[in-house]
Parts: sequence; C-alpha cells; structure tokens
Amino acid sequence: MAESSPTSIKARKTRRRSIDYDPPLMSSSISSLSEEIQCSICLEVFTDPVTTPCGHNFCKICLNKCWNNSQTCSCPYCKETFKQRPDLKINTTLRELVDHYKKKSPEKTAEVLCDVCEERKQKALKSCLVCQSSYCETHLEPHLRVTRLKKHKLMDPVSNLEDYICQKHERPLDLFCRDDQTHVCSICSVTDHKNHNIVSVEQESEEKKTELMKTQKDMQQMIQNRIKKIQEIKHSAEVRKVSSFN
Repeated sequence: MAESSPTSIKARKTRRRSIDYDPPLMSSSISSLSEEIQCSICLEVFTDPVTTPCGHNFCKICLNKCWNNSQTCSCPYCKETFKQRPDLKINTTLRELVDHYKKKSPEKTAEVLCDVCEERKQKALKSCLVCQSSYCETHLEPHLRVTRLKKHKLMDPVSNLEDYICQKHERPLDLFCRDDQTHVCSICSVTDHKNHNIVSVEQESEEKKTELMKTQKDMQQMIQNRIKKIQEIKHSAEVRKVSSFN
C-alpha cells in the first residue's frame, strides 16, 4: 500500500479565517443527569419547565399541546385529572438547573467520514492533525505502520480540523496555555507564550474531566435537595390544609 501524503490525500484548504473558538478538550457524557431534567413527553431536556399540581415536571409547550388536544387536563405521567386547567408558571429553580446543565454539557457531534474513500465513504476512526485529514480503519493503516507517519498527531475524528491548527504557524494546537486559557502550538509556546504555564492537551483534558465529574455530582445533589425541599413544602401545605378542616 502506498504511503499517505499530506498534500496528495487532500488539498489543503485556506486556513486564514479568524476564529475565536477554542477546540474542545474532551467529549464527556453526563446523560445520567439529563435523565433527571428530561421531559417525559418530548424526551428532551426541559424547555421552560413547568410543574403540575401533582408535582411532575414537563416542558410548558409540551404540556399545553397535550392539554389542547384533550377534553380533560390530566398529568401525562401519573394520569391525575385536574378539575380546572392549572395556570402553568415557569419553574424558575428547575430552569436554572437546566441552563447550568446545558452550559456544562458538550454538544453532540456529527459523524465524521473518511476523506480518502472515493465511492462509499466509511466512518472515520481518527483524524490526523499533520495531514489535516480523517481516516477510516482501512486508510488509517499507513499511520500505524509507516515510521514517519507514526509520528503524526492522531485524535478522535472531528469535522472542524482547521480549528485544531494554529492559524499563525500551521501546526497542531497540541498544547494548552493555562495563563491565557487557550490552545497553542509548539512554536507559540516558545514565542508568544514563552515562560507561561504550558501543559499538554491530554493533561488539561484529564483535569477538566475530573472537574466535570465533580460538577455533575454537585448538580445531581443540588437537584435532589431541591426536589426534597419541594416535597417538604407540598407536604407542609397538605398538613395545613387538613388541619384547617378539623
């Protein structure tokens, strides 16, 4: 098999556009948390969450659509029927939690295809920052076998490879400057960022993952505390209501 060439495989695109985007450090799932703030009607994270009198939460638009298409107003989750249509108010506490989750949650990435496949393109297994191309399992093989290609920087496949290349030096952004909180290349690290606290992207990624896991745990605890508080308030209100009839 012929060796892959950085220029023959894929014509280099012009990479002079100005960008303010920092390449993501990782792709980490926090789906367990999303399930706790997920609407049981649309199965998505809440949008303008509202709470029914029975204590269940839904997207406001989802619940309104459900009730608009029904002769009665009942909870889609527990089926409790309400004599009058409840006045739905946004649950601001839950909305704050959702907003916080969305800020911390990584966006879903589209599938990246191999740049070398000519007919039916296969799913890319890795992207090469040196070649600035993505490869499927078959076309990645030279990078695992050929000595000079083994030195290339491989990463999980991404569609926006230009965002991982230094626009000034056209080298991989494989280092991270903690002083300026930005990705830099090897040349940047000894010029514009000389004497700064520079670490590898891998090291920064691992530390960010640890921080994200702690944030996830804290958010889950916060949700549980808020739910418990709401239940206590509801219980207290019910007790007072019963007492008023005695």
